[in-house]
Amino acid sequence: MGVDYDANYGIGYKVTESDDLPEEELEDGLTEYIYGNVDDAFEHFEVGEGNYTGEENDNYIVVKDAFKDGLDLTSKKKALDDELKRLKLEPVGEFADVGGLNVW
Repeated sequence: MGVDYDANYGIGYKVTESDDLPEEELEDGLTEYIYGNVDDAFEHFEVGEGNYTGEENDNYIVVKDAFKDGLDLTSKKKALDDELKRLKLEPVGEFADVGGLNVW
């Protein structure tokens, strides 16, 4: 038996749905909702082993090319915060470097 995985990382947030997100938007799950709606300025990835455990994987949204315009991330953080509001998602934890493995 083989195991496949990918490593993911970036600067952003672990996210979860807010109470304001209509349940019908999550018909195919949070991951599919994010993939279908996140702006191109951001990347989305999953971390976990849900295919083995049956549990939900963690979802992350990070800034693409975070340091393209220099080391000050103030405007990138604001843009990501605005994107989370638009998507009706809530950050879990602080804006930081995030990542992990997605095993399937």
